[in-house]
Amino acid sequence: MSYVAQADRGVLSSQAWLGVASMPEVLRITLVAFALRALFVLALGAHPSWDGVIYERAAEQLAHGEGYTQRILDPDGPAKATAFFPPGYAAVLSVLHRVAGGHRLDPWLQVLCCSALVPAAWLLGRRLAGARAGRIAAWCVALWPGGVVLSASWFTEPLFAALLCVAMLPRVSARRAARLKALFWAAFWLGLAAYVRPTSLVITPLLGALVGGAAPRPWPLRALAAARLAVLASLVSIAPLTPWMIRNQRVLHEPVLVSTNGGLNLLLGTFGEGGYGSLDPRDDCPRGMPEVRVDHCRRDRALERIARDPGAWLARGVLKVTHTLGHDSAPAQALTGALPPGARGDRVVLLALAACRAFWLVLLSLAAVGALWAARMLRRRTLFWLLCAPIVALLGLHFVYIGGDRYHAPLVPFMAALAGLCWVRMFPRHAASPFKR
Repeated sequence: MSYVAQADRGVLSSQAWLGVASMPEVLRITLVAFALRALFVLALGAHPSWDGVIYERAAEQLAHGEGYTQRILDPDGPAKATAFFPPGYAAVLSVLHRVAGGHRLDPWLQVLCCSALVPAAWLLGRRLAGARAGRIAAWCVALWPGGVVLSASWFTEPLFAALLCVAMLPRVSARRAARLKALFWAAFWLGLAAYVRPTSLVITPLLGALVGGAAPRPWPLRALAAARLAVLASLVSIAPLTPWMIRNQRVLHEPVLVSTNGGLNLLLGTFGEGGYGSLDPRDDCPRGMPEVRVDHCRRDRALERIARDPGAWLARGVLKVTHTLGHDSAPAQALTGALPPGARGDRVVLLALAACRAFWLVLLSLAAVGALWAARMLRRRTLFWLLCAPIVALLGLHFVYIGGDRYHAPLVPFMAALAGLCWVRMFPRHAASPFKR
């Protein structure tokens, strides 16, 4: 039986695609992933670096009841309320800080989140192309060096990736009769994920449009259904953010949806190659303005620069996308500020950087070829677009704002599923495979 037939049989039987009989297998792979990440954390003893310094400081202040103020950005700053960064990750860490009296438990949250991506990739791969593809996808995530290194970081991506998988898995596996229920489940969880990274709000309308446009009806009716479900799903996503918007209206005098750094990211994306960096004071807005007004001012300046030279902005958009997806470096580079200086630290960074980049090239190539094959599978076309929705939405967002290779981390389970499809097509079951049991 071909892998496509096996996958079709899995669609017809929920028990089969969930792989009850194979559950010990995915647990073993997940255990390997957990052990790799735990050993890395224990061996390094890393400390917060880059944006992680801000998140760890915010968690400590929240744990001590100081609130979410501008002191998370500068300890000497005023204790005024802020919404510059979304509060979700810091709020979760603050619970661990209350328990441990510091950040000792923080890396273990990262270890758990990164390990949880393994069964997610396993399920996505099985749903797309059968048991072997699920096994390959799980191993891709388990052995992904960037995921191992991220476990020793204070970045938001592991938690965001776990929430994204919680949102997407029921939608990807839902039968036709349950597609609306699964869509609104996904929309709700994507709204919760926006407390960690607001990029999830871009995925929601795309999912709604895909569900509405998949129904077998004339194209005008499909377009209308796609637009209606895109709006409804977006409203469901915004609902969990209501308490945060009310708080922002009360303390910032405007119902900020998620954060007030959108204007800065949009403006930074109009300079150089569109990556994150420091902003020249001559290009920034005047000091002393309220936080929300600064955000609006930066947005207006960015739009002016885009309108002045749209060709350059489009070229930067391409560079931002290639920077976001083209390599896997930031997790290893962040170790530079997380480890004590010296030969040992330099060696660890170089080894981690080499492993991350080399592995990423292979994974990206397999996922790209797998995506081409999946797009040609008529009976898997809707599933293919559902898997691609987070990828397309995230890359589109970073085309507009700023690029950065660490932002692709939440996409790895979806790319691993496509890589699993590619592998089973290149190496059929009768061929020898290093993943074959």
